[in-house]
Amino acid sequence: MRSSLAIASATTTATALIALAAPAGVQAISLDQACQTFAAKLSAAQASGDTQKAQTLYSAGSKRIASRFNGATCPNVTAPTP
Repeated sequence: MRSSLAIASATTTATALIALAAPAGVQAISLDQACQTFAAKLSAAQASGDTQKAQTLYSAGSKRIASRFNGATCPNVTAPTP
C-alpha cells in the first residue's frame, strides 16, 4: 500500500511541476496563425511610413518564426522595400 501512495504522490508532484513550467494563458499557435499575425504587424508598420521600423520588424519577425517553427518561413510575407 505504501508504494501506491508514493507513486500517487510522485505523480501529483510531477503534474504540478509541469503545470508551473508553462506560463498561464499561453496557447500554442500554428504557423499559419503566426504568419497572419506577423503580416498584420508588418502591414501596420509599413502603413505608418516608418521604413526603418518595418525593416526591423521584418528581420526580427522572420527570425522568430524560423526559430519557433523549425526554420519555416511565411511565404505570404514579403520584405518591405526601403
